[in-house]
Amino acid sequence: MSPIKILGVSGSPRKGKNTGSLLQAALDAAREAGAETELLSLASLTILSCTGCNTCVKEKRCSQDGDDDMPTVKRKLEEADGIILAAPSYFGGVPGVMKNMMDRTRSLKMDGTRLKDRVCSALSLSGLRHGGAEQVAEHLARFGLMHGMVVVGGVGDPVSEGYFGIASLQGDEGWRRATGDALALTNARGVGRRVVEVAGALRGTTRAG
Repeated sequence: MSPIKILGVSGSPRKGKNTGSLLQAALDAAREAGAETELLSLASLTILSCTGCNTCVKEKRCSQDGDDDMPTVKRKLEEADGIILAAPSYFGGVPGVMKNMMDRTRSLKMDGTRLKDRVCSALSLSGLRHGGAEQVAEHLARFGLMHGMVVVGGVGDPVSEGYFGIASLQGDEGWRRATGDALALTNARGVGRRVVEVAGALRGTTRAG
């Protein structure tokens, strides 16, 4: 049997920074759990914004898919058993590049809910401790639910650990990188392990492959 495939999608406009580091921690844990992993940084891609033309509703396709990198993104999403979505908080919402990607997946939903039964989880971070990262993670989770994905969170220590990996760059001793938030890294690793665990349990019971 082929290994579980976990795709991490970084929705930060900056490649290889805090969001990528948090996502990599989750993917490292997923790989340690036996999965095949890939980190897809949207910052490296061209993704046009949705124009609201409703071609996806009428024809089950996106009218812009021949003009940018969304076909590659869609293919990778469909090939994955589990998807970990990560984005920083921009005024309590996802950055534009992540929102463009989310909006442009509507054709997958209109064409038979093609992302259904993938396991999905979320990571986020904010500069300030109360900078909206939790709202971003919840937004990403709702995106998964609307696609029929199975949204999960980490199941670590219920007293000290959270279900999503959420980091703050504002620490008690001043500013830090996401990798300096030990609890966020622990939670991110818990997300990675849990996505693999549930994807493995669902394999063969919900969809082919």
